[in-house]
Amino acid sequence: MPRGLAISRNSLFILLAIGVTAIILSLLAFQYSNSISTKVVDIATQEIRSNAIIQAHDLSEILTNRLESIIPLLQTLADAPALQNNEYQRARLIIDYRQNYTGSLTDFYMWLDKDGKIVWISNMNSTTYQQYKGFDLSYRPYFTMARDSGMEYYSSVIESNDKVPRYFISYPILSKQGGEYRGSNATEKGSFNGIVVAGIRTSILGDLLESQLLPQFNSTIGLLDKNGLVLYADTESFVGKNIFGKELQSALSTLLSPRSYQQLNEALKASINNNASSGSIDAISKQGTVNTIAFSPVLLNGTNFLNLYVAAPHNLAGDVASAIGEQKHFSILIIMIIGSVAAVIAYVILTWNKRLHAIVNSRTRELDKANKELVSAYKQLKIHNKTQREFIDIAAHELRTPLQPIIGIMNIIRSKVTDSEQQELFDIVIRNAKRLQRLAEDILDVTRIEGHTLDIKKEVFNINDAIASILQEYKSQIERNNNEKLNQFLEISFQPEKAGIYVQGDKGRISQVISNLIDNAIKFAPQQKGKLDIVVSRSYTDNKEEPNGNVIVSVKDNGTGIDPEIMPKLFSKFVTKSFSGTGLGLYVSKNIIEAHGGKIWAENNNDGNGATFYFSLPISGIEGLIHISPQ
Repeated sequence: MPRGLAISRNSLFILLAIGVTAIILSLLAFQYSNSISTKVVDIATQEIRSNAIIQAHDLSEILTNRLESIIPLLQTLADAPALQNNEYQRARLIIDYRQNYTGSLTDFYMWLDKDGKIVWISNMNSTTYQQYKGFDLSYRPYFTMARDSGMEYYSSVIESNDKVPRYFISYPILSKQGGEYRGSNATEKGSFNGIVVAGIRTSILGDLLESQLLPQFNSTIGLLDKNGLVLYADTESFVGKNIFGKELQSALSTLLSPRSYQQLNEALKASINNNASSGSIDAISKQGTVNTIAFSPVLLNGTNFLNLYVAAPHNLAGDVASAIGEQKHFSILIIMIIGSVAAVIAYVILTWNKRLHAIVNSRTRELDKANKELVSAYKQLKIHNKTQREFIDIAAHELRTPLQPIIGIMNIIRSKVTDSEQQELFDIVIRNAKRLQRLAEDILDVTRIEGHTLDIKKEVFNINDAIASILQEYKSQIERNNNEKLNQFLEISFQPEKAGIYVQGDKGRISQVISNLIDNAIKFAPQQKGKLDIVVSRSYTDNKEEPNGNVIVSVKDNGTGIDPEIMPKLFSKFVTKSFSGTGLGLYVSKNIIEAHGGKIWAENNNDGNGATFYFSLPISGIEGLIHISPQ
């Protein structure tokens, strides 16, 4: 009996030790859980503060960038010849285009004359326009301030004549003289001719900012001007009232605890009075709810234009604390479930791993087979491409060989024929034979370019003389076109660089490029009053490898211009909108110019008539000073 009792005591001691240990471990776990819960809530709270500050800063930057983007548009609008010269119809189109471009932000663009009267409001129908035309807005600060300062002006919120609150950004129209402004009525350069104004609804600006808020934080925004006037708020009745006024101060004191009310007012005053002031405070309501209010200035040209505020409630921190409390009750159950699931997953993973290994081996074998087939196909493709290039090369050579004697013989026969109709028939045959000859030459050049066998034989020559020689060759053709039945009258002007410019390159290939550009210009020139201008100019560069700068040759016509559809790929193979071209000439020209270290490009003319092609080459020297670089 005593021994049995002793055994019972030992068992009891062990059970007690286990129980005490379990209780101690439970208390430690509980304390640890509480500590972790507190830290998590603090982290969630800090996350809300950080996100509020980040949102305030980012929104102020977004707002700054969007508002500052309007100034260049207003400036270019004020300097536009259409407004300077009072070309009303064209000016209206320009103003409407500005509004269409920034329609997501601006409500309208408006043009006021020097007396502050409305000249035009963008995208307004004729009936409404007649109501506002000549309306006097000279009393508005966006007119007087821009007029008196001669600079852009950012207004506070103003209730427009249509009872809609808006911000206004204005820019003065100061007269300009000379050039395209010669039609201006201004008698003195820099005199005031009116303003252009962009109107922005407060609601549009608010919607823009609201769309940038992170929805999970349930934040709200507010805007104050530098005088404390509420420009935008979640509560519409606050808009247009001063934050330090009796009504809003009474509302704030009712909502917030005395300490938070005082802190908020101090923060509002600091943010308004200091351009660079930004920060945040935690405002506690009388009901105990907490909101982080972050503020950041909206600076335009370094001046405090607006102050932006983001209020983020601490709902997320409360939700986190509640979730942690629930987690305590289910932690043991979750651990057991995780253990069971882990065992099942381990078994499944081991089984799947074996199957996956087999699948990978099978796919690897298939991939190796596919790679071998791809290598074989690639080799066959290379052989096919080589055979194709050789065939094209042979065909072009065989095509070119009989063409030269044909052209020569036809020229001889034509010179002996006196009948004009027969001469015209011979001219048709000769032109088409030459066209076929150029096609063969282009095909051969493309083959050489793609095979990297284009031969460039460099020499130093005068670019002015080369162009003059080419134009001399075109002289007889142009005279026939001007005087015979082709009904094409073409005027060609050539403006060489005064000082002789020498380049080091393949004279024949450069001449080929010039001929291609002249042919294109003649092809697209109008049948009546066609005009072709060729200009040689010199540009300077900081590149030490080009001490003499570059020569730029431009070929300008007054034809139909370049179709915008083909402009991005203009110098690629087979790109053409002409029924009489193959699209190879410009591709060949591009490769020739780049092989000489130059560039080639094109653009449509500003007047809408025709296009201009340019190419540049490094200059080897000018008249009396020639530098020959090594081959």
